[in-house]
Amino acid sequence: MDPPENMVRCVANNYSTLGFWRSWHRSYNLWVVRYIYIPLGGSKRTILATTMVFTFVALWHDLSFKLLAWGWLVSMFIIPELVGRALLPASKFGHNWWYRHVAAAGGVVNVLLMMSANLVGFVLGLDGMKHLVHELMSTAHGWAFTAFACACLFVGVQVMFEYREEEARRGIDRRC
Repeated sequence: MDPPENMVRCVANNYSTLGFWRSWHRSYNLWVVRYIYIPLGGSKRTILATTMVFTFVALWHDLSFKLLAWGWLVSMFIIPELVGRALLPASKFGHNWWYRHVAAAGGVVNVLLMMSANLVGFVLGLDGMKHLVHELMSTAHGWAFTAFACACLFVGVQVMFEYREEEARRGIDRRC
């Protein structure tokens, strides 16, 4: 048996929600895809299959509402990336000067959504997250912090793009 490498990318080096989950704990991911995702319809029923996969993963970790909320949020937060990829495919728009910036903004949204889901599931719960969002969105300091964090993430995603391009120039394809 030759198990796959579990972390082909560092957790902090993935701007794509789909890419993150494909590379996170790959051996477990392959099992879940093979025995849950595909039998439930796979890409023909992406939202249903994804929701059931993350419900299973949440229950695998612990029987708690925080983790179920995490699984359902992750499932819901995959949708913006799927929509973005459908509306602005790289094969059609990737050569335009603006595409990389729009993709980086999408990467920022993906990172923020994944952080939010993890905060709900593993740290704050729904009530704590509600309080955090209120603090970030109702004060000048919160808005300033959010803007600064988004700007930093935007730069970070651009660096990740450069890293991926360097890998492509070297012939490295990590499939995530």
